[in-house]
Amino acid sequence: MFCYHCQEAKKNLVCDKTGICGKKENVSSLQDMLMFSLKGLAFYCTQADEFGLVSNKTNRFMAKALFSMVTNVNFSAAEFVGLIDEAVRRRNSIRQQFLNAYQQKNDQPFNQSLFEEAEWQYQSVDEQAFTDKGAEVGVEKDTETLDPDVHALQETLLYAVKGLGSLAVHNLEMNVDQLLYTEQYRFIYQALSFTLNTDNTLENVLDKVVRCGELGLAAMALLEKANSKKFGHPIPTSVHLDTLDKPGILVSGHDMQDIEDLLEQTADTGIDIYTHGEALAAHTYPAFKKYFNLVANYGNAWQGQKTEFPKFNGPILVTTNSIQQPKKTYQDKIFSTGMVAWPDVQHIADRKPGQRKDFSAIIELAQQSDTATPLTEGTFVSGYGLKALTGLSDKIAEAIKAEKIKRIIVLAGTDGRHKERKYYTELAETLPENALIITAGDTKYRLIAHDFGEIDGIPRLLDAGQSNDFSVIIEFLQALQLKLGLSDLNALPVSFNIAWYEQKTILMMLALFALNIKNVRVGPTLPPFFTPTLLELLTEKYALKGIDTVENDIESLMAGN
Repeated sequence: MFCYHCQEAKKNLVCDKTGICGKKENVSSLQDMLMFSLKGLAFYCTQADEFGLVSNKTNRFMAKALFSMVTNVNFSAAEFVGLIDEAVRRRNSIRQQFLNAYQQKNDQPFNQSLFEEAEWQYQSVDEQAFTDKGAEVGVEKDTETLDPDVHALQETLLYAVKGLGSLAVHNLEMNVDQLLYTEQYRFIYQALSFTLNTDNTLENVLDKVVRCGELGLAAMALLEKANSKKFGHPIPTSVHLDTLDKPGILVSGHDMQDIEDLLEQTADTGIDIYTHGEALAAHTYPAFKKYFNLVANYGNAWQGQKTEFPKFNGPILVTTNSIQQPKKTYQDKIFSTGMVAWPDVQHIADRKPGQRKDFSAIIELAQQSDTATPLTEGTFVSGYGLKALTGLSDKIAEAIKAEKIKRIIVLAGTDGRHKERKYYTELAETLPENALIITAGDTKYRLIAHDFGEIDGIPRLLDAGQSNDFSVIIEFLQALQLKLGLSDLNALPVSFNIAWYEQKTILMMLALFALNIKNVRVGPTLPPFFTPTLLELLTEKYALKGIDTVENDIESLMAGN
């Protein structure tokens, strides 16, 4: 096992026996084998694209397969065996179609020397054989033939492509027209195929990495527009953090369509719906306000599951990342859906075309459950989506001109277990009162208990929503830049401090690179796949920084460094 694809990798280096997330060695090898298989599929999809041979079904499969490998999504060996099998079968089918089309067009066979990923075949669909092969073709495989710095940057690319795949799945769930993001699928195939080359340079890999950040931001924007079109533009909403006296269902994750399906099926049943983690954003959508049983947010960010879920007492639905190994005290009450899976956890099947997902099993269990044990109390205001932020832009611009707002601090990203993450709480609470704070993702949970007050009637803490809503912050800042007549975003008094944990938060960093934004901070530690040479390159080109002490960082942030 060699896995360093989350911020909490052992000793911030690598998990080499069992993942800190609970991932077992066999599942890690199967994920490596799936990536190996997807590269082979991508090789032929890239070739076959010229002939229009890549179907929407293959696009959807690629997106879901990549999403399955995002941190804390899928831990089921059986699921990965099925995905590997399908990847190879799809590759073989597209391969044959391409070879026929190429021969017909060029009057000669395709004779490019092939990579193992494009040729490998299996004797039978066998979990142990796939696991053994995966152990041979994991992250360390390419260190024998690639420059270590090129290898490190290609790992960054693969990591980001998984995040791009997850966003594609979110867009699929919202029925975003695939024509709008065909370019993103094409890039996924090209990027995976590109990593098969042994002569890539740092410069051309960096070009791909930055392009991935650009497309990731575009995918986030597509999702924001799809959610807002269907559920209305988020509006600032005081979300209750306490509990009521009815049995409930707790929903964790990002998927708004799943939440609507559940709300529709639980209306008038006496069952209350609570959100957890990044699902908190559901309370801010106008379409959900008609459901009076969407009552509150329960608990904190994803990493609190093992202590918070047992106290909820009712069933729990995990719609996207992140899921942790369930304790026995609630394993019979937790359900997964979508690409989320854990062995022996009940799974809700995908919705059929034109229908809602069937949540009857969860509802039945809720009706037999006790009410939730209170955890917290009070409220938290979220819902500063694009329309709400734009509505504040005149006041914010005037406050900047009057020097009542000296700096905008973007604290976006994902929370985690490490004690070092208290840095984000201390930073926000210690910032001077002329600093405006904008959040996206579950980093908000580090700030949720503090009253930050106002600046000339503008709340000092503005929460844009989920990590997917990072594009909202960028669009708002770009509009603010134009309103102030500034040359580019680097001239705007804004600083970015990204709390990374997994793939979508890395996409945030890469999106900022694509926008050529300087002095971005990433913490609480820098990614372990950044070699010293790679870090030096990113520092020279983008002034990338790790975090320091709260005092030192506040001084630098407020000075624009």
